[in-house]
Amino acid sequence: MEFLIDGYNVIKFSEMFSARTLELQRDKLIDFILKYNPQGNNKVTIVFDCKSSNPYEADGYTTTTIKGIKTIFSEGQKSADDVIVEYVEKSQKPYNITVVTNDKGIFRRIGGKGAKKMTVAEFIYNRAKEQTKPNNVIIMKQKDDFSEISRELSDLWLKEEKQSKKENKKQKRSADTEFDITAELSDLWLK
Repeated sequence: MEFLIDGYNVIKFSEMFSARTLELQRDKLIDFILKYNPQGNNKVTIVFDCKSSNPYEADGYTTTTIKGIKTIFSEGQKSADDVIVEYVEKSQKPYNITVVTNDKGIFRRIGGKGAKKMTVAEFIYNRAKEQTKPNNVIIMKQKDDFSEISRELSDLWLKEEKQSKKENKKQKRSADTEFDITAELSDLWLK
């Protein structure tokens, strides 16, 4: 089995790969793979977009090894997506490849080729959860992450609910007290 990883797609998914430069971001991804081994005992190939300074000088890709992990950089007008699709198409055993990306375009393009598909979340969290320490927090970047808002609203709602319960208890005690006083006055008046 080989894991073919859409490098920048994974990097953009989580804050844990944030860094000042693309090179440092790539290093963080590679270090994560080496440390947590989310691919298990399987081979890993990471594909990144254009390494060349002139995007028109070539139209292909270059393969290198960074910290022992096979890394491919697209060149020229060929994107990392194109390299991933071509890699799967040229494979003699595409069913032994798992493509890791959140790019639905890549998933569509490799759809009938036999390669397995895995989302970035599955790769990072589900595959790595056994190796990660309980205190190791991985922060995800999500467009629609409303957890902070939900937490704030929940706290506000609970606070208002507690306050409302306190007021209801006071009113009940007050009503009980008033009723008792009225009952006593009524008893006195009737005597």
